[in-house]
Amino acid sequence: MTHTDGQFAEDTERIMLALAHGVTGDTETGLTLLEPLAQRGPVQAAGICAALAETMSAEARAKQAPGHFFGFLVATTDGQPADVNDLPPGVRFAAQFSTAWANGEHRTAYDLFDALIGDQGDEQMQALGDGIGALFEMASVSLREVVDRKRAEKGGR
Repeated sequence: MTHTDGQFAEDTERIMLALAHGVTGDTETGLTLLEPLAQRGPVQAAGICAALAETMSAEARAKQAPGHFFGFLVATTDGQPADVNDLPPGVRFAAQFSTAWANGEHRTAYDLFDALIGDQGDEQMQALGDGIGALFEMASVSLREVVDRKRAEKGGR
């Protein structure tokens, strides 16, 4: 195993541990676990985004009929349709990145990542943190739903 493989395995374990906390509702601990990975640089931060988007969309993609695609509906608090551009930058990024990823448009997802971080100024890094947080919460909710369904299928165990 190369050093990169070992680091990749450690990063994967850390992401899985963070998601385990997210599934139990402990978002703060989950995000705290991801923070050091994201701070190592853009490649690692993009990897976190990809892992979270993969996690949140895996089951839906497995059930997706050929020729169909995913979208992301944006609405106001009173249920009226809204424009994705009305969302804060980090949340908008999470919506667009996860949709591109779910549709198998990985290059588009990474282009969205690159556009978000731009020159990596404070504002862009804050938006990235917000985006990772939104992706983390979406992935945690998706996994929690899977866990709850599997438990129900096994009689609540």
